Amino acid sequence: MKRVVSMLLSICFVIGLVCASGCAYIAVMPGIAANGLRLYAADIMPMGGEIQETITERIDYAYRDISDYYANPYRVPAYFASGLNNACAITAGGAVIGHFDRLYEELIPNHTGIIFMGQYVYGAQDDAVDAMHQELYTRMGTEAGGTSVDGYVSGMKSYVSSKNRTASVTKAYGSSLDMSACIDALESGKLLTLFINGFAIVGFGGINDYDGYDEIGNTVVQGRHTVTAYGYQIVRYYDSANRLIQEDSYLYVHTGFTSAGLGYIRLNKYTTVEDAYIINIT
Repeated sequence: MKRVVSMLLSICFVIGLVCASGCAYIAVMPGIAANGLRLYAADIMPMGGEIQETITERIDYAYRDISDYYANPYRVPAYFASGLNNACAITAGGAVIGHFDRLYEELIPNHTGIIFMGQYVYGAQDDAVDAMHQELYTRMGTEAGGTSVDGYVSGMKSYVSSKNRTASVTKAYGSSLDMSACIDALESGKLLTLFINGFAIVGFGGINDYDGYDEIGNTVVQGRHTVTAYGYQIVRYYDSANRLIQEDSYLYVHTGFTSAGLGYIRLNKYTTVEDAYIINIT
């Protein structure tokens, strides 16, 4: 009897945009700006663009450790830059703004969340949220090919400053992702925006836990994309001699895709991180 591993976080996925053969299509459209900067842009569209590939992996083990994890209790709001083209960076930035708006309501004017049964609940996406996305789109200098990393950073700082707040944006990538710095930041309540080139969303296939082995369904997409993370999980697999077989690192993210919403990406396989920034707003 198989059991679905919860990854210690309840994540709901709605799988959409599926063709008759059962394959979902995700169009990811990376580009290069005239000044040579990389542009990040990912849109979902049915029956077109890059087809996603689902790769199922089996891991046999004697013991599995999933004790290293953290998920921000407020997560991030599942807002989307509706009606804006090549706007994954705008959606990622909007998730940051929406997350901190619960502390500083001036970040999204005329918009607020509610307290329900003692828990904060983000307000539904409305005209105020759409206006925030539109302003980010302008301030980040997003163009036909997408948004550059520099545009994202400057746009976030500019937007937050215009609301009389300060955005602290700290680089978390050198020759590779500084995972230790990312973990420390996430556990202290900050968020992390990643710029990736090719990525795996595990939530589409899920992680199925059987007796002595896991099956991991990786939904792999090629192209540049931007996501905001609010937590992490590290899964370690050991053999009967207590030797480490494999270590998998996941980030809990706003995937930027309407068919997934909040979910997690797998860092150590199929995902290439090109840049990353820790973000805090005060």
